[in-house]
Amino acid sequence: MRKILIFLLSLTCLVACDDDCLGFKIGEDFEIALNETSENCPKNLSVSLLEIQDSRCPLGGNCIWEGMIVIEGRLRIDGQENKLQLSTNQNASGFPQEFSTEDHTIKLIDVLPYPDTSKPNQTKDQRAILLISKRSS
Repeated sequence: MRKILIFLLSLTCLVACDDDCLGFKIGEDFEIALNETSENCPKNLSVSLLEIQDSRCPLGGNCIWEGMIVIEGRLRIDGQENKLQLSTNQNASGFPQEFSTEDHTIKLIDVLPYPDTSKPNQTKDQRAILLISKRSS
């Protein structure tokens, strides 16, 4: 009986410790705010978002081009850090929409909220939507 109790307590600790990891899941979109770090604990993988440049034509605006999003950050995998620069328009920015490592691909999906001329101070609420997936071999 004692061995079963110890086993159940150990299992509970493992599950509880895993629940303490607030982060993203591989293969699912996730949101990350400016100056925030999000991690995938079981894989020792984290993303930090350092800058968002959003030049998309705002709601209520009259623009001659659609604009684009550029984000800059850091991708850390097993302690190794990679500079991350992604954009929704590679031709204009020089940065791709996705970045690949040996095992993973990170893709810029969107930035929220969408720019709006009636809400000029949205930059403090900005967050990027990213997708990190396992590369197929």
